Amino acid sequence: MKKYIVFGIVIFAAIILAFTLPFGSANDIETKHYANGEISFDYPATWQEVSAQGSEVVAFEDPESGLNVTVNRQTIPSGYNPPDKFVPELTEESESDLKLLANDKIDVNGKEGYDNTYHVEKNGSTTEQRELWVNTNGALYSIIYNYPQEDLEVESFLNGESENDAAFEAVRNSLNIKNTTLTSMPSFATVTIPKLGVTWNIRDDTLNALGSVYHYSSSDSSLPKSFYPGEKGSVGLLGHHTCYSAPFDNIDKLQAGDTVIINDYLTQKKYTYQVVSNDDIRYDYTTNLIEFPAGSKELVLGTCWPEGFTAAERYVHCQLSSVDPLN
Repeated sequence: MKKYIVFGIVIFAAIILAFTLPFGSANDIETKHYANGEISFDYPATWQEVSAQGSEVVAFEDPESGLNVTVNRQTIPSGYNPPDKFVPELTEESESDLKLLANDKIDVNGKEGYDNTYHVEKNGSTTEQRELWVNTNGALYSIIYNYPQEDLEVESFLNGESENDAAFEAVRNSLNIKNTTLTSMPSFATVTIPKLGVTWNIRDDTLNALGSVYHYSSSDSSLPKSFYPGEKGSVGLLGHHTCYSAPFDNIDKLQAGDTVIINDYLTQKKYTYQVVSNDDIRYDYTTNLIEFPAGSKELVLGTCWPEGFTAAERYVHCQLSSVDPLN
């Protein structure tokens, strides 16, 4: 009997030891090398490159672990101040599905960076997102890791290092961003209106561009200034009704409850709004200026009115309903 008890204790100890040992360090991972322009780093050989989109320089997925990774670069618009520690103000609001777990200042090969970790709580499930941020070359660089839910369960049980954590360190330890002068990227986000079946770029330099709407920003002193997505203040977008792709044609058809989505490359977050009103028509819009108050969680869509004329401006008012990961 004692023999079986001792044998059971040995087996149990072996299991505990196996589960308490780390999965491996960054040095134990077989890697490949990526280099594109000023960005280079080593990454796990199990990662497979997939199509990049938006502000992504490159994107990967790992079939073995289910991990998805995007490497992003977005030049900073004039007058834009990155959020403190790269944590958007609105992620702290009740509408956010992102719960900040950790926010650590780090060194990235001589450049100041931040390592931010979120729990993503959506539709009854929880996943994890880890972000590495660096502000250099007049641009925001980010590496976004979307962890599978299964990895969370392993991490929670072991309270230690996982394979995906080691993969994060492998990229971080080798990441090199050379100093360079980048071409400006006037489009910093997109706006999607599902009811109308349209998606338009958001830019801050001109109203008169095909396929785009204009963000009320500091680049035009004749217009009121609005806030950027992720900031706690009203966001304003202005679009033509009949020319330059007529991006805001038919916004008069929007009704309370309809959805408007901003995919923001500056914060790498998705901001979803619900229409609350569509009857703000101002024939005195040059004197009765639209306002974008601080502290608001509003999105305003503006266009000339009636169709084909500039006698008035029509504004659609929306309210923030959720903040989610961009991908």
